[in-house]
Amino acid sequence: MGAEQQRGGETDIGYPVRCERWPAFDLIGFTKIVSSGGEQYDAVRGDGRWEVLRRMAGADQRIYGVASHDAECPEGRYRYTVAVREPAGPCARDDLFPIHIGESEWLVFTLTHFGRQYGAFWQDNPYALTRKLGREFNRAVGLHLDVFDASEDDSMEFWMPVLAGKEGPQ
Repeated sequence: MGAEQQRGGETDIGYPVRCERWPAFDLIGFTKIVSSGGEQYDAVRGDGRWEVLRRMAGADQRIYGVASHDAECPEGRYRYTVAVREPAGPCARDDLFPIHIGESEWLVFTLTHFGRQYGAFWQDNPYALTRKLGREFNRAVGLHLDVFDASEDDSMEFWMPVLAGKEGPQ
């Protein structure tokens, strides 16, 4: 997988958080331009595409939700892609969208109850939490990741790319 985990634990921000360094990697999955990532997440979970992704997943069984901006996104909207890394075999589908994730250090926030905590997490503002931890958003990567275990577990991780060498959780 290639991550270098530095150290982590519970912080005074209310969520367990750790810092990891990941080399660049690629994802492939189902994408839609949305005003809320929940639109695409709920659609993929409800219409069978989540199961398609679970079957496609290779060694890394996680499912990634990627919130990103590109030239196709109108004002006030963004692209949300529900994807996997390293598919187990060739992908013959023409409805899959590839997305490249740049190398970075990442703050990894853990939400043990996605359904109950995600709204509150965004009210707490992950960008503000990142600054509170003494870290700075890595604009060169320019996106964040919602990372789900492929199981039916309700936990998830929120990955925020941060600049290297700043103070914060090590």
